[in-house]
Amino acid sequence: MIRKIRTFWKRVSEPPLNPQRSEAVTNRGLWRIFLSYFVRPYWGHLLVFLATVCFTGCAFKYILAWSGKYIADDIVQVQYLSRDVPEATAVNPAAIDENRTFALNERHDRRSWSDQIDEAPGLTGAQKLRRLGWLAVGALLLVLFNAVIFEGMMRRRIYVGQKVQFRLRQRLYRKLHELPMCYHDNLSVGQQMTNLFGDVHEIQHFTMLILQWIPTNVLTMAVGIWILFAIDASLAGWVMLALPCYGYCYTWFHSRQRTVAQNLRERQGRLNAHINNRVKHFYLVKSFVREMKEAIDLLRRSRPIIQDSLNLAVLGSMFSAVCAILTGACMVLVLWLGALRVRDGQMTLGQLLLFYTSAGYLFSPIAGISGFVAWFHRLRTVCQKVIRVLDEPLRLDDPAVALPVPVDAPRLRFEDVTLRYSEDRAPALRNVSFTLPAGSTLCVMGPSGAGKSTLAKLAARIYDPSDGRVTVDENDIRQYKLSHLRRIAGFVSQEPVIFDGTLRDNIRYGSENRPHQHVVTAAQYAQIHEFIARLPDRYETITCERGLTLSGGQKQRVNLARVLLYDPKLLVLDDCTSALDAETEAKLVEGFDKVLRGRTCVLVSHRISIAIRCDYVMMLNEGKVAEWGRPEAMLHADGPFAKLYEQQVSKGRNVLSHQTADA
Repeated sequence: MIRKIRTFWKRVSEPPLNPQRSEAVTNRGLWRIFLSYFVRPYWGHLLVFLATVCFTGCAFKYILAWSGKYIADDIVQVQYLSRDVPEATAVNPAAIDENRTFALNERHDRRSWSDQIDEAPGLTGAQKLRRLGWLAVGALLLVLFNAVIFEGMMRRRIYVGQKVQFRLRQRLYRKLHELPMCYHDNLSVGQQMTNLFGDVHEIQHFTMLILQWIPTNVLTMAVGIWILFAIDASLAGWVMLALPCYGYCYTWFHSRQRTVAQNLRERQGRLNAHINNRVKHFYLVKSFVREMKEAIDLLRRSRPIIQDSLNLAVLGSMFSAVCAILTGACMVLVLWLGALRVRDGQMTLGQLLLFYTSAGYLFSPIAGISGFVAWFHRLRTVCQKVIRVLDEPLRLDDPAVALPVPVDAPRLRFEDVTLRYSEDRAPALRNVSFTLPAGSTLCVMGPSGAGKSTLAKLAARIYDPSDGRVTVDENDIRQYKLSHLRRIAGFVSQEPVIFDGTLRDNIRYGSENRPHQHVVTAAQYAQIHEFIARLPDRYETITCERGLTLSGGQKQRVNLARVLLYDPKLLVLDDCTSALDAETEAKLVEGFDKVLRGRTCVLVSHRISIAIRCDYVMMLNEGKVAEWGRPEAMLHADGPFAKLYEQQVSKGRNVLSHQTADA
């Protein structure tokens, strides 16, 4: 038991997993989302919602409590009517004829209550019974009315909640698409899905719960305090002494619940990212027989989440238990002091009933603060996460006055371009400068990690340089509106992207208005049409998620067909032929002269066969330009390109000689 207590205390006293994000968690994000997505669009619905909430949660309870007071004081009128009864003589135990055990000096009227009601001053018994009947009918109608408006309240709650969830999720989804790749590089898909679905759902759910909870309980407490002081100010003062105790308990539990809630959300995001990463690469898990290890690892990662959830629930239950103890002590004090006041004639029985009921209504919201605190901390945490995404700077922002994009193939120029992905890493590119004339083709080559993909992404403005500038037709690429630039610049990444759907839809992505004949033409240029024509459903063939039914080379050719159908004037291909076989590559290279005509092209490749067909070749090494020029001239120079050419040619000769020897 002591060990469990120590473990629990260690967990609830754990510092934030992400101190930077923890320090940024404030109420600002909560208020921004509340005002922007709840109040401004749906203030009318919220006013009606709050009015019905206040009636169903507060007015209804106090009306019923007042009914109890009215029945006790004005209908029943419980009181003992004195009459002349001789006082009992004292008991004499020594007397021979004394057969009494004790004697009472108090006088009691042993008549029935109905007789006492009839003899009480004021209304007659018939009038009281008539009023009691009307009161019962009114209470029944009030219950029915409360049920009707409660149903309307729930309808408005669902309507506003779903509308807010839709608008906020749509805005977040659009912002995720607007953010640059440098943001997505540092954030996993699992974390983004948590922001988009889990966090948005919790925002609308807990916000509506708090909107339903706060007005009801605050109004209930305010009316309860007013009733207590109106009935008996001194007794109400004793009740108010419990409020500082509640405040101290709230402060103590507040900080611990906040940290545990933040760590819980952080661990949940990391777990989602881990699961998404493993699900996407099931083939790798199976190939290394890691199924059992992954299951154990998932259990290890899930255990802290379960512990944080339990600790959060335990903290809430402990706070509720402390509040229940304070509430019970105060209610006992109210009964004791109230009973003494009724005995002394300072308070009627109906007033005591109303005071006791109002005190209970006063303490019930305070005792329920634990649930509100948990909701509030989770809501504040997820709001801050969503606001952090919405406030993330675009970095690839549009200029105030945008230049018109070129109509024809543009001239591309790099001027002392340097790119750092982060401050703690070495630059991926260092002082790269070159000029690619309009309509020319550049092949970028070099060893792995030399910066080839980085240069390609800068040319398509997937990233902006840290230093220097990239120009298109002598204008800085940042002077063009990004959406306009994307119309003339096509980019094919090193890793092919296939969506779940048909082959035709994948090729037409971004060019949905193009006719089918253009789709076929683009597929022919990409050397994928023959494969598609042999399929039973041809272009209507379902690709499945991530293109699991296609090979690596087929995925690359589908991606190439997609960008060719888009028909950009600036074409950037990031090693999009690495998975092709020699025969398919040869056919593709033969068609490059026609495909790339009228375009400025930057092509990343390791193949000499592709490089010698380009107008210019650039050799990169460790982020710097090692060699630049036309391939014909570079073959005669003793440089990296000539050495790479000799290596690939000699390798091809060795393969051919081995095949001849085997034959």
